[in-house]
Amino acid sequence: MREEDVVLKLKEAFGDKVSDFKTAPRRIFFYTPPEHYKEVVKFLVEKLGFVHLQAMTSIDLGKDLEVMPHLGRGLTVSVRTRVPKDKPVVDSIVDVIPSASFHEREVHDMLGVEFKGNLNLKRILLPEDWPEGVHPLRRESQITFPKPIRGGEK
Repeated sequence: MREEDVVLKLKEAFGDKVSDFKTAPRRIFFYTPPEHYKEVVKFLVEKLGFVHLQAMTSIDLGKDLEVMPHLGRGLTVSVRTRVPKDKPVVDSIVDVIPSASFHEREVHDMLGVEFKGNLNLKRILLPEDWPEGVHPLRRESQITFPKPIRGGEK
């Protein structure tokens, strides 16, 4: 399937619920609001066959956190959505793509996004005793690194 075909099918199915399309060879990026995020991902998986979740990235944009799963099938489709940092909640896609569990847990650990419907958001990267509410990839995080056990003296 060509990039133009995927964009056309998304626009036909969702109209103004999808926007800001950017394409490159074998790549498509676009935005959808959080209330349509799961529905759009489900369409890509079930109707267009983008069944492989290559990765899920997330970034702190200041007032918002952006979540972006990258779905693959010969080309990569990246679905961008944003949630407010003070209420970072978006629907989980685990029931659509089971492998999303790992990725959602990682984004939850590092940026604090709550994935509604994911029943397993326990720590995956951070230690169990990591302070609650501290997310190392948020801009305001001030991480204090431990002093070395030994070394440093000459």
